[in-house]
Amino acid sequence: MKKLAILFILSLGIISCQQTKTAYVNNTKIMEGFEKLEKTEEQFTQEEEALKAKMDAMVAESGYQDLVKEYQSKQGQMPKAEEEELYNKIMQIQQRLGQQQQMNNQQFQQRKNAERDSLVTLVKDFIKDYGKNNGYTYIYGANESGNILYGKEDLDITEEVTKALNEKYSVKEESSDESAEAEPKNDSVQ
Repeated sequence: MKKLAILFILSLGIISCQQTKTAYVNNTKIMEGFEKLEKTEEQFTQEEEALKAKMDAMVAESGYQDLVKEYQSKQGQMPKAEEEELYNKIMQIQQRLGQQQQMNNQQFQQRKNAERDSLVTLVKDFIKDYGKNNGYTYIYGANESGNILYGKEDLDITEEVTKALNEKYSVKEESSDESAEAEPKNDSVQ
């Protein structure tokens, strides 16, 4: 009986030593604080403005607005065949410009989405490695949909992960130093 009691006490000790180290991060805050993503968004904003300027230049070069003004000022005063010809010319230019703009927008959105997806994957992989390197059993992700409704503040490692992420993928250096190791916030055990 004594041996059974000792085994029971030892098994309780072993079980208590096998507790898991958990934490959580606020996914939205990490993405908002990720400087590389912010810089990428700024670059896409600049590119979008450049595309708009390019389209404005194409519209100006096409003479579209001059033709529209001419059509509006002479509408009903020129022969019907001439009016239809001018109208058709305007519609052809409008269609060509619209197609060009749509194609530019689609290509731009595809590049933007692909880059954003790539950065989201980079963050997920980083958090996974951060967890492994710092002895976490689980790192949960909190987001607006409420998959974590409550968590102790001392288990929130969002700031530490964001800092480590920005250090590893510094936009100042534009290099991804693979040897940078993340540091743990605390050794909270749950």
